[in-house]
Amino acid sequence: MNPIKNYEYAPVEKEIPGFSRGFALAVVIILGAVVIIITGLVQGFNQTADYASARVVYLAATAKAIEFTSSGSYAVPVQNDLLPLIGEEINADATISVVDENQDAFIDYIVYTRNGLVTKYIPGDVVVTAEK
Repeated sequence: MNPIKNYEYAPVEKEIPGFSRGFALAVVIILGAVVIIITGLVQGFNQTADYASARVVYLAATAKAIEFTSSGSYAVPVQNDLLPLIGEEINADATISVVDENQDAFIDYIVYTRNGLVTKYIPGDVVVTAEK
């Protein structure tokens, strides 16, 4: 492929002057960048959704812990206890662990695992890691 300034007459073959491998390479690079950006946005959305779900689970666990304390027989809430409060959407394909180390109805933290992400919610802090 020759630059357009080197042509005196119209090209005999059907070729577009000035566009060769560089144009295709630019298109591939742009499409790759778009895929990377969209993947990052989806991953960020999943982390945000899991954070919000973990927060809802923490609030539900705290409410259940208070309910169990007021009934006189305290037990750390488990995933099945929280189902009526959190709903099926948050519970679907998730593993929820509630930790109350002192058995004082103050939930220390929860671990919410879903879609390969482990969200550890401690009041005032959140840690999201990939599932091992």
